[in-house]
Order: sequence, then C-alpha cells, then structure tokens
Amino acid sequence: MAEWQRRFWSTTASGYVGLIVRILLGLVMFRAMFQNFSHAQFGFWALLWSLFGYGILLDFGFGFTAQRAVAQKTATGDIAGLSKLLATILWTYVGMGILLLVVFLAIRAPFLSSMGVAAMDQEEFGQAYTVFFIGLAILFPLGLFSEILRGLQRIDIANWVGTLSTVLNFGFLYWGLTAHWGLPVLMGVSVTTSAFPNIVAAVFAVRRLPGISFSPKWFEWRSVRAQMGFSITAYLITFSNMLMSKSDQLVISLTLGVALVTIYQAGFKMSEMLGSFSYQFQQMISPAAAAMYAQGDDNGLRQLLLRSSRLTFLLVTAAYLLSAVYLTPLIRLVTGMASVPQNIWWIGQVLLLAVFSSQVTNSSSKRVLMMCGEEKRLLVISLTEAVANVVLSVILAYRMGVLGVAIGTMIPTILVGWLWVLPMTMKKLNLTFGSYLSYHLQGTVLPLAVFSLILAGLALGCPASDHSGFLALGWRGLLCMVPLLVLGRKVIREMAGS
Repeated sequence: MAEWQRRFWSTTASGYVGLIVRILLGLVMFRAMFQNFSHAQFGFWALLWSLFGYGILLDFGFGFTAQRAVAQKTATGDIAGLSKLLATILWTYVGMGILLLVVFLAIRAPFLSSMGVAAMDQEEFGQAYTVFFIGLAILFPLGLFSEILRGLQRIDIANWVGTLSTVLNFGFLYWGLTAHWGLPVLMGVSVTTSAFPNIVAAVFAVRRLPGISFSPKWFEWRSVRAQMGFSITAYLITFSNMLMSKSDQLVISLTLGVALVTIYQAGFKMSEMLGSFSYQFQQMISPAAAAMYAQGDDNGLRQLLLRSSRLTFLLVTAAYLLSAVYLTPLIRLVTGMASVPQNIWWIGQVLLLAVFSSQVTNSSSKRVLMMCGEEKRLLVISLTEAVANVVLSVILAYRMGVLGVAIGTMIPTILVGWLWVLPMTMKKLNLTFGSYLSYHLQGTVLPLAVFSLILAGLALGCPASDHSGFLALGWRGLLCMVPLLVLGRKVIREMAGS
C-alpha cells in the first residue's frame, strides 16, 4: 500500500476536524474581539494580520520547492542533496526575516501615523506593532518545517498540531480579552501560539530525516539555483491565483463602486466554503505525486489521480447540489441578512457552479501535473485564465452589473478546466477520455442517484424555508449524505487502499 493511502484516513479526519474547529472558534473569537476591542484596536489587529497573509508573496516558491524536494529526495535517498537545499532555504528565510524586521521597525512611526492612530494609542499600538513584526521575523523561517512535514506525507501531524494551536490561541486570547490584557500582550500570545505548530514540525522533521542537517555550513546557493525554475514558476502560479481570487472585488470597485462588493461577497461566501470542503482530502496528493514521479511510478500516478478525482467527484457533487438547493437559507445563515435578494442568489449559483467545475477538473489534476514537470504549462494556463477572467468580468460588469462579474469568472473556469487541464492531464498519464469517464462513473452513479432522489423528495415534500437555521438544514443534509457515504464506501475505501 502506498504511503499516501496509509495516511488517507488520518489526514482527512485531521483536516476536517481542524476546519470545523477553526470555523467555530473563529466565529466566537470574532464576536469576542468585536465586543472587547475598541474600533481602533480591532481595525489595527485586523490590519496587521492581513499583512501576515500576504507573507506568502515573500516565499518566492521556495516552500513548495522544499515540499517537492523532500518527497523526491527521501524517495531516492539523497539526504546530502536535501541538506544543502533545505539549509540554504532556511538561512535565506532567516536573512529575509531579519531584513523585514529592520525595515518595518524603521518605518514604525510613519506607518502608525499613516494609519491614523490617535496620539493616546501611539505607545500601545507601537508596542503591539513591534511584537508582531518580531514574531513575523521568527515565523517566516519556521514556516519551512511545515512544508517539510508535507513532503514527508505527514500532513496529519501538521493538521492535529495546527488544531491544537488554534485551541490554545483561542483559549489564551479569550482569557486575555475578558481579563482586559493590553494589546501588546495579546499580540504576543497570538504570535507565540501561531509559532507552536512550526516548532513541533521542526522537531518531527529532524527525527524523521536521520542524517539531515540545517547547519549554515551546508548553505550552497547552487542547490537552490538548480530548483530556481520550479520555484519561480510555483511562485508566479500562486501569485496569479491570488490575483485572480481578488480581482473580482477590484473589478467591481473600479467599474461599479466599492459598495457593491458587499453584494458580491454575500453570494461568494458559499462557493468559498465549497472550495475548502474538498481541500481536506486532497492535501496528500502533491507530495505523493512528487515521490512517485521521482521513482518513475507511472501506474501509481495514474491510480493517485483517478482515485482522488473520483472521490472529489462523488463528494463535491453532493455538496454542490445541497448548496445549490438550499442556497438562500445558507446565505442568510452565514451573512445574517434578513432576506436574500434575487441578484445575490444568482451570483451565488453562478459562483457555486464555477467552483464545482474547478474542483472536478482542476483540483487533483493540477496537483499531480505540478509535481510531474508540467509547472511551466500550468503557469501558462493560470495566466491565461486570470487574464480571461479580468477581461470578461470588466466587459460583463458594464452590461450586467455584479452578476456579470460572477459570470466572467465562471466562463473561463469551466472552459479552461474541461478543454485544457483535463485533456493535458489525460495525455500526460496516458489515459483516454473513455477510460477516465468510465472509472469515475464506477461506484458513483448509484450513490449520487439515491442522494439526488432524497434531496428532490425533501425539496418538494418538506421544503426548507428561507429562514431555516442550522438544525433545520443540518438534518436534511445528513439525511442525504448518510446514504451517499454508505453506498459510496467502495470509492472511499479504494482511495484509502482498504
């Protein structure tokens, strides 16, 4: 049995547990901060952590390179080469972290002034700012060790430790908020608990990689330069995907007005959640594909793609149909809107279809292709889709308003996925469309048919009202999903190799 199959259940379970914990505790923490922070404190906190999110742009693709290198070089036994690569990346990150700290400490005063921080808050906010960027300088290089865990195909450990970190972060922050700790102390708590998963990952990486060394003496820029093509390509793909995910809001702001972004976001939220739904059982695909590619295991790659994409098809189709049928109460539940206007409902439906198509065609395929030497072609695809998205969205925004922007996203997503990504994947792995289609229908037709009949029966015989809450939607979802999971257990078990 392949390593990724042995880890399927633990990786998937840990991913979903972590997702649920983050969502639930995140909602409680948001409310607690909103009630205990002043408006200035809340805005400053959100601003600083939004800057942390953009830290991915400073990665330059090295994290993804490290993940692939660990998977490939552990499969081939090249520990010396791996030491040179990882030590070089780590100490490059250390240098970048120190540089970032120096720059942001130097601009602290003008930064606080430009953000309109009141004179009475300058000292407290300045201390929180300093704590945050010291933490960022430490977190930046430590992030490498989480990528190493992924390369070792021990994503389950990263997930469980991340969940523990979320709980610790919530517990200490909630305690601090209710005890009225100062903003710098709360920032220190948040930064420390955020570093915890990466410290555990570092300990695990050293133990699981006997002979590995991160000593500065292994620093050798040539080892990174050999991987630079992949790193830059991975970085550009990440950058183009980030721009594409944010471009709709920018297009709406520039063409229709920033106030209408709220309308788009209300419809967008459910499609975003649908996208995160399947991510949990797809995490192991990239490192598994990298290891198989290094070993020349073409049959293993085909099985990895077929089994993961078939499971994605089964589960995402069900989640998509549930979301589409109960979209109005779901939008109300997530946003708190008193009623859902028709245009928001249509925006939600269009974006749900776009995400569903992307998950079915791209999610497994791109992960496999990225690790099999097709990163440059994937970059061309990503850039083409991004440009088409922006151009169509701008044109349709003037003709159809906010709905046009959503349609401008959906059209290139569907066309690129079905007419470009899938054919390229099947050619790479020597699959015919007939064999690909028949494999996906095996074990999924009956579960999805029963699921659809139950869903249709509920929608017609016991329809949910627009004001249905979590429980009313939850029991309907369970009534549909339980038979699907029981009838589709063969598909799930084959994915796990059992």
